[in-house]
Amino acid sequence: MIGSAKAVFLSYASQDADAAQRVCDSLRAAGIEVWFDQSDLRGGDAWDSAIRKQVKDCALFVPLISANTESRSEGYFRREWNLAVNRMLDMAEDQSFLLPVVIDDTPEMTARVPDRFRERQWTRLPGGLASNEFAERIARLLEADGAIASAASRVARRIAVADPGRSEDGFWVAVLPFKCAGSNADLAVFAEALADEIVTGLCRFSYLRVIARSSTARYAGGAADVRTVGRAVGARYAIEGSLRQAGSRLRLAMQLVDTVSGAHLWAESYERGFNSEVAFELQDELASRIVSTVADLHGILPRSLSELVRSRPPEELSPYEAVLRSFSYPQRPSPEELAPARAGLEAAVRKAPSNGDAWAMLSFLCVQDYAHGFKLQADALVRGLVAAQRAVEAAPNSHLAHYALAQALFFHKDIQSFRNAVERAIALNPMDGNSLAFLGEMLVYSGSPERGLELTARAKQLNPSHPGWYWYVDVCNAYRRGDYSAALGFVLKVNLPDHWPMHMFLIAIYGQLGDTAAASKAIRQLHRVRPDFAAAGRADVEKWWDPGFIEQLAEGWRKAGLEMDPVTVAPPLL
Repeated sequence: MIGSAKAVFLSYASQDADAAQRVCDSLRAAGIEVWFDQSDLRGGDAWDSAIRKQVKDCALFVPLISANTESRSEGYFRREWNLAVNRMLDMAEDQSFLLPVVIDDTPEMTARVPDRFRERQWTRLPGGLASNEFAERIARLLEADGAIASAASRVARRIAVADPGRSEDGFWVAVLPFKCAGSNADLAVFAEALADEIVTGLCRFSYLRVIARSSTARYAGGAADVRTVGRAVGARYAIEGSLRQAGSRLRLAMQLVDTVSGAHLWAESYERGFNSEVAFELQDELASRIVSTVADLHGILPRSLSELVRSRPPEELSPYEAVLRSFSYPQRPSPEELAPARAGLEAAVRKAPSNGDAWAMLSFLCVQDYAHGFKLQADALVRGLVAAQRAVEAAPNSHLAHYALAQALFFHKDIQSFRNAVERAIALNPMDGNSLAFLGEMLVYSGSPERGLELTARAKQLNPSHPGWYWYVDVCNAYRRGDYSAALGFVLKVNLPDHWPMHMFLIAIYGQLGDTAAASKAIRQLHRVRPDFAAAGRADVEKWWDPGFIEQLAEGWRKAGLEMDPVTVAPPLL
């Protein structure tokens, strides 16, 4: 246990005593001393004097913010808050001292707190359920300030080693101040604005936890090691950037770093023409590309986050971790990957029925079960629509919720409602390349080719290293026009050997082109991936495309030597 002059002071309203006790127990279990007046302090003048002394002497001040503090215009906790703020008048701006914690859904922007509270990064611990990651973050902050003994550090590190992927309250990402070569004032302004745009863009993804820019501003112009900065601000991931200008050319170098291992997860360089007249357009273009590449479901962060928890049993995951676990399915679209991901989400919505992300991803996986014919649940499509509606109710401003709703409505063939959900999802987050691509794909298949092709083209621009399935809309568009050579060129770009639609298209295209040898090879590959396709595959095809297009496909299959049973799918029950 650390010395009493190096403790964490926990400030709370009396109605939140149970939640405060849970936070206190978690920190003490990690070897961190906590000043907690329920058990340690006494009433009367001595009690007031002790409070004042301990606010003055503590290493970190942790106020618990809730509906209870919101409802009280007066209370001793407010005196504690003001004492802490007054102490900060004598502190350097980069001093780690104040760590606001919200224990319910109280919004940060309208909370009745001192203004200085809003200058710090807030943490959300619903019900005071503090994770190991939170305790480790406290230990890092104290350690960075030289205020913690080795005992607490060793305990926190043992927690991290024993459970390196666990983080119920989120894996945080920080955008560090960009570095500029030279003394060009316009370039410095552009760099700061670009970093701000990237932070704003990342915040559009509800499943990411983004450190406020005010918490990283102190590192501007410095040369601090990214791992040290990550520990100081509590970020698992850090995004760095540097800009150089030569004449009218600008070069931006970006990288994403795991602050625990120091590994570089992604790096990219962008070279553009630059002058003050195009600054806004360039800022929008670069921020959108960077954010989409890093943050959408096929982005660097979701892939890394899902791997951190993928090996864990679904029942052991927190609701947040279950959402992260589900991101592995888009990388490995198979029934074997879908089943455990969905099990984790089903447990998540039971634990946290107001978690919009969990409902949205549950809906996505249920509908994928139906769409690809996995047949893991007989009523998967109905379940998917219900989950999507719950997602929108829980998080009406989440693009992920409306994305899930759009998918469910498409397969229910409620086309006008589907189109409305598409536009709402795009308005909420135009930087999500994955959403743009899949929503665009479904628009093309439902009779809106111009809008659909526009969205998929935009998605490809946002992430040039996009998944191969982004090309399916081009395959279908060329095939429908009868341009089978162009369709072949597009389908070869898909390059997903374990994805049955690719082989299905290859068979039809080779059949139309009269290449029977290539068609026979494609038929063997389709049977490898979907042994039941000739007998049952048409039912899945009819879920996606209109009858006229399916007949055009069937013509190609017949020419290739693949005969299909004439199975028709009944419309889903709403």
